[in-house]
Amino acid sequence: MAKRKQQQHRGTRPAKRLGTVHAAGLTDRLRELHELGGDPELERFPDPEELLLVLLHAERAAGKLVQPEQQPINIAGEAALLRTKLWQHLRELADAKQLRAIEDGRAAGVPWDHFAEPLCVTSKQGAYQKARRLKAEQLREPGEWRTPEVATMREQRALAEERAERARVTEQVGRFSLAVRVGQMLVDHRDGLVVSGMSRYWLEEIEETIDDRTTAAERANFSGFIESFVRNILQLSKETGQSAAGTPGAQQALEKAIEFTLQQRPTIEQCGGEPDRRG
Repeated sequence: MAKRKQQQHRGTRPAKRLGTVHAAGLTDRLRELHELGGDPELERFPDPEELLLVLLHAERAAGKLVQPEQQPINIAGEAALLRTKLWQHLRELADAKQLRAIEDGRAAGVPWDHFAEPLCVTSKQGAYQKARRLKAEQLREPGEWRTPEVATMREQRALAEERAERARVTEQVGRFSLAVRVGQMLVDHRDGLVVSGMSRYWLEEIEETIDDRTTAAERANFSGFIESFVRNILQLSKETGQSAAGTPGAQQALEKAIEFTLQQRPTIEQCGGEPDRRG
C-alpha cells in the first residue's frame, strides 16, 4: 500500500521546465558531433538558428553517425541527448507561441468555439480550459501545478500588484507639487549638504529630473527620489558621525525633506512665509 501511494505521489508532481536555453550554442555543438561522427550530409546541416530544420536533419542522420576510434565521448549518445533537450525547448517555446496566438485571436473577437479544432478539443469549454493550462504553464513558478487554478491565482496576484501600483502612483502624484518644492530646496542648498555615494546619486537625480516630470509615473517616482535621498543621507550621517547639513539653509531643507518622507502633507513655508500644505 505504501509503495502504491509513493508511486501515485511521484506521478503527480508538478512538471519541470528547462527555462532559459542557449539553443544556438546547443545546435552548434550538435553540428560538431555530426562532424566528428562523419555525417555524410554535413554540408547540408541547417543554420543553427533554424532549430526545427536542425532537429529534423539530426534525426535523419542519427543512424549514419560513426563512433571514431580513440574518441572518449559517445558521439551518437550525446547527439541524442542534445536532440532530446532541444525538442523539449521547442515544445516549451511552442506552448508560449500558441498561447500568444490564442490571446491575439481573442483580442480580435474570435469566440472560444472557433479554437476547438485548432486546439484538438471538442468544445468551447475544452478550448478555454486548454488555454488556461497553457497560461498556467507560462505563469507558474517552479514546483507549482500546471492547472487553470494556478493561472487564475497568478493573474489575481498580478491584478492586485497592478492595483497597488496605481494606488501608489495616485497618492504620490497628489504630493508632487510639494515634492518639487522640497526638491528645489535641497538643490538650492546642496553645497551645504554632506553627501557621498548613494546620497550624492539621489541628490543628482533630483536636480536632473525636477523640471522633467510629465507622466503620472514620473511624478510619482520623483517623490521616491526624495525619500531615497533622505534615507541615504541619514545613514551616511550615522556611519560617519558627521552632521548631514553644514549650513542653516541646508539644515532647513533637510528637515523639510525628512518631514516630507515621514508625513503625507508636511508644512512647507512659501516665499512670503505662509505655510503651504497643497499637494
